[in-house]
Amino acid sequence: MPLTNASKGLSRPASAMHSHSADPPIPPLLQRRVHTLGHGLFRLGEAWRLLGTRLDRGLLDEAATTWIRRWCGDALSKALPLPVDSALVVEIVWEGSRWQVAAVAEGEGTCGLADPWAAALMLLHVPALREFWRRALRAQRFVRLAGVLPKVWALDTQELRPGAVIAGAGVSSWRDLPRVMAAGRRFELLPADGGEAQAVETATWPGILAHLGDHRPWLREKSSLQPEGRLVARWKRNETGRIVLDQA
Repeated sequence: MPLTNASKGLSRPASAMHSHSADPPIPPLLQRRVHTLGHGLFRLGEAWRLLGTRLDRGLLDEAATTWIRRWCGDALSKALPLPVDSALVVEIVWEGSRWQVAAVAEGEGTCGLADPWAAALMLLHVPALREFWRRALRAQRFVRLAGVLPKVWALDTQELRPGAVIAGAGVSSWRDLPRVMAAGRRFELLPADGGEAQAVETATWPGILAHLGDHRPWLREKSSLQPEGRLVARWKRNETGRIVLDQA
């Protein structure tokens, strides 16, 4: 499957690396980043497997182990499905030179996260695991992936110590989420069972928190970009074993 520009529902082959004539051309930097993203995601899959091994062997501290098992369940026992030699695709949105991954899913246009990607993205942004990710991925790759992959949170409503904030969300309690939404940030709920995402509205947020129940959804931040285009990509291994963009 080629890299395509999915803006306005149109597709063009990756070998051309052009958008539809009515759309801006794909930025050269984005072209290069997309080519190397496949290898970065592969390394993330390897790091995910290593994290699961450390969890099983009791090599993480007790507090982290308890928290991960509570919120991720058996997710770390599952391999992270990758858009390499598979039907999985990555959807990317871009605006100018900025870009973000919008979905890692089975097929174009689903705007979702294949299981257990929500858990993986949540743990990728947990401060207590930052040093693990930096070592497992290498610092530059970790920073780059964390910057373009969606931010996902577990809706842990336990009170934080005074002065602490929820990493990446900028609030000290989930009750305060409407405050950052008023500044333009947008969020959606991802059901734990993999159902349809639900947009979060300021008016309904207090009711959502009051009725979370045992099967709590994930909270994902939606892209802040005003997309000029959308790219859909997957990768493959070539004859030398190198991960390259699939342009077949």
